[in-house]
Amino acid sequence: MSAVATHLSAEDIGRRVLKLIDSIRSAEDLAPEHIEQIIGIHVEHNDEDPNIYGFGGTLSDDWTYSLVSTPDKLGEKPASMRFTLSPATSNLDQYSPTCKMSFDDYVQALVASGFSSRPMGAFPGSDAIYLNRGEIGVIAYSDKSPNVQAQAKTACLSKLIISAYA
Repeated sequence: MSAVATHLSAEDIGRRVLKLIDSIRSAEDLAPEHIEQIIGIHVEHNDEDPNIYGFGGTLSDDWTYSLVSTPDKLGEKPASMRFTLSPATSNLDQYSPTCKMSFDDYVQALVASGFSSRPMGAFPGSDAIYLNRGEIGVIAYSDKSPNVQAQAKTACLSKLIISAYA
């Protein structure tokens, strides 16, 4: 699978991913065709395993995003996806523009879509919230490292893990 260099704003890709999550009712909705239809970005497949697929792009010179399937085993259809906002370099001077939609904005949008939420344990420098609606679960992770907090003034999203249990 090659990286697709699709440049979007963090807010644009965030809203598209939230729209995708709202449309998911089962693992079948994690299919590449459904993702392309809802998000509007071409999904690339791994040459060795077509069940590994996704896309990514740039948010700024210093930040990237990706949405990839995460099958439990090679050769099996995935029951989860991972959306990640990542530094492309170790320079975090441009973090604020990627955080126009804060961690709380993502959580509030999911709750407004019918998800219930509860805090959960996370790795140091992060908060995590588990959200679920029926057979769909989402774990949202924030990035609360001191450098990020000083620049963004709010907790920023770092990752969403989207799972379909049926």
